[in-house]
Amino acid sequence: MRGAIALLKRKRYTGFRTADVAEEAGVSKGAQTHHFPSKDMLVLEALEEVYRQTQENAMKRIAQAKASPEEFVELLVADSESFFLSDDFLLSLDLMMVDPQSPLGVGVKELAQRYRLPVEKAWVDALIDAGNDRAKVTQVVGLTYALARGFGVRQLISDPGDDFHLLMQSWLETARAMLEHKACSARPSRTPRAVRKAG
Repeated sequence: MRGAIALLKRKRYTGFRTADVAEEAGVSKGAQTHHFPSKDMLVLEALEEVYRQTQENAMKRIAQAKASPEEFVELLVADSESFFLSDDFLLSLDLMMVDPQSPLGVGVKELAQRYRLPVEKAWVDALIDAGNDRAKVTQVVGLTYALARGFGVRQLISDPGDDFHLLMQSWLETARAMLEHKACSARPSRTPRAVRKAG
């Protein structure tokens, strides 16, 4: 499967040939066809393996963040960068755009929903468990992934370069401030009640 993934990343869908995969894997085309009767079946299996690995890596970062809560936002940003600025994301984008309404396009969408959406939810849940406000956490995670996703698409036009890191550093500071501000404002205050009583 690693050979198929490497070929897909290098040649993308249009240049991908099952015969090349069989040759690289050192098996007969007949043996490969027995396991994967069509090109699209092989492609989806390869993409699922990519998604499975990226999900596993994300869960390791979340576990690391739980052990070091002060690094939560930094690790969230690192996780978004590791996926959206990688060949893994460009590969999934390429496969989705072949024909979004085709069985292949639908299959890619289902895999993204099965493996990528749970990662975002896991970050939200972990940040809430760490004592942060749900509404603010949802915004921070959603905006972090949206920014990284946008720069991931930009790779199709030009190398994001230093722009991404500068923007994400600014966002990192903003995200920290959002969570800290909510934590401060959530502390109960008795002043208004005391004023009303005095009146």
